[in-house]
This record gives sequence, C-alpha cells and structure tokens, in this order.
Amino acid sequence: MGQVTLEPLKIPDRLRMEMTAEREWTEAANRLRARVLLPAAFAAPVPILPGEHRVFMVFNRKGGAGKTTTTLELACAWAAMGYSVRVLDCDPQDAGLSGWLEPVYPEGLAVANRKTLKDVLYGKAGLDDATYYTRYKNVYIVPSYEDCAVAEYDPAVSSERILRRAIKQSEAPVDITIVDCPPKIGKLSTYTLAIGGKVIVPSQVSALDAKSGESLRQAITDAQDDYDVQTVAAVLTAWDTTNIAKSVGNQMAVDYPGALVCPVRKTVDARTAPDQMKSIREFAPRSTTTRDFDQLGRLLVAPREEVAA
Repeated sequence: MGQVTLEPLKIPDRLRMEMTAEREWTEAANRLRARVLLPAAFAAPVPILPGEHRVFMVFNRKGGAGKTTTTLELACAWAAMGYSVRVLDCDPQDAGLSGWLEPVYPEGLAVANRKTLKDVLYGKAGLDDATYYTRYKNVYIVPSYEDCAVAEYDPAVSSERILRRAIKQSEAPVDITIVDCPPKIGKLSTYTLAIGGKVIVPSQVSALDAKSGESLRQAITDAQDDYDVQTVAAVLTAWDTTNIAKSVGNQMAVDYPGALVCPVRKTVDARTAPDQMKSIREFAPRSTTTRDFDQLGRLLVAPREEVAA
C-alpha cells in the first residue's frame, strides 16, 4: 500500500497569525484581523515524550460546525510533526470522517471480519482490532458507519466509560488519540466526553452557531464536573471579516476563558478537498486554511523534533 507522507510546512512568520493576549476583537468588521486570542494562563506547548499519550476530543453538539474537518486537519498536522495519530470516528454517518478518511483494510480481509467502533462499543473487539491504516502515513482510524447509531438506544451498550477503558487497554504505539464526537447530546457523546482529555470546540461563523453557544458551553461544563476534561481551544471555522465572525469569536472567548481562540480562514480549497477524498493539507498545502490548522496544531502540541532541543 502506498501512503502519503505529510511533510512539515515551511511557513514564514509573516504568514502566520498574530498571537495576542487580548480576549476580543474591537475593530470594525471590515477591518478584522485574523489573530489567535491566547488565554491569560497560556503555556507554551511541549512535545509528547516517548511512551506518553494525549487525548483530544473535537466536540460540538451542532452539525456543520467543522468537527470532522478540524479532526482530520489536526491529525494530519500532528503526523507531519512526527507523531502517530489515531482518529476515533464517533459520528456514525456515511458522509462522515470514515467516508473522507477511508480505512485501508489488510489485503484479503473479508468484509464480515472488518471491525468498527460498533464492535468496540459492544465488547466484540478491542480498540487495536478496529484500528486501520489510512492513506496518510502515521494516521490511523477506528471507523464507524450508520449501523453504529443503534448503540445510542440499545441498553446492551450501557457502560459510559467503555471508550475510556478501551484507550487505556490499547497497546498500539500511538502518541495522540483525537476523537470526532457526535453532533448531538446523547449516549455516544457522553461516552466520548467520558474518555477524558483536552476538548477542542469548533464553531462555524454563523448566526445558528451563535444561538447554540450557551447549551454547548453548559454541556462541556457538566462534563468537567464528572470527567477529567479541559477545554483548550475554540476554533472559528470558515472565519471571515464579518460582524457575525466578530460576535461569535468574542463570545467564544468569554465562554471558554482558559482556551485559545483560533480563527481558521475560509477558502475554496477547504470546500473542494473532501470532494477529492483528500485532506486540505494534501490537496492545497499552501492554502490559508492549511496554514491556520497547522498553526493551531503547533499551539496545542510542540513538534517531535523539539524533544532533543
């Protein structure tokens, strides 16, 4: 199987977004500048050490917020930084991540023997049994499809910490697990938050996302009371210079005071890449969207080569 090796981007500092301790955009909408709003207690990212494992959950209770794109682009950014990344597709729909980032099954493996997230939830397979290669070197996936949605209502799936245990029992040498969470509050979303780890909240710059912000914040706050989760980033997907972008960004900064707020600028490449079954990073490595996701990835985890620095 030929795999695509994702290389680090050579981005001059002048093309990266400014990082500021300010927590709001105050300029007029037509003068908005894409910049990363850092929290007061922001600490410089550190590399993942050998044997260490980190978990990130991309969470929003609204569909169309950019969860799947954020999950895939961060996975690719971290793979380019030298890490092995396992993606958990916990959003069971055929048009989701498993359709975009297709698993590459071993040659000769019968369809009936292919494992998915559903098998993990029902205790029929361990997480490692359901982990497969993808077209990208060092990016792996645990796929799910529409039939996984039955777990949402089946009383046979009743242990909310089943995914947390599955990750702890995994022996695969992955550095990062990133979870594409379901778009609605329910059993599966509870199970993903119960994994524990760092939460990334993507929000599309739109009036509908602005209206759903309070219920989203409350869902994450409730999870913090029960599980070991921490919101580390709010991502403004499809960001542009509009009043709604300014409003949504400023509200995210208020809702998640301990998280960095990072715009990801809207481009045609971001809409076209899924049609080509490629990540934006592969499809358009010089795209503004690619640069923004790369910068976000580096603000969350330092590149591997810095371990020896």
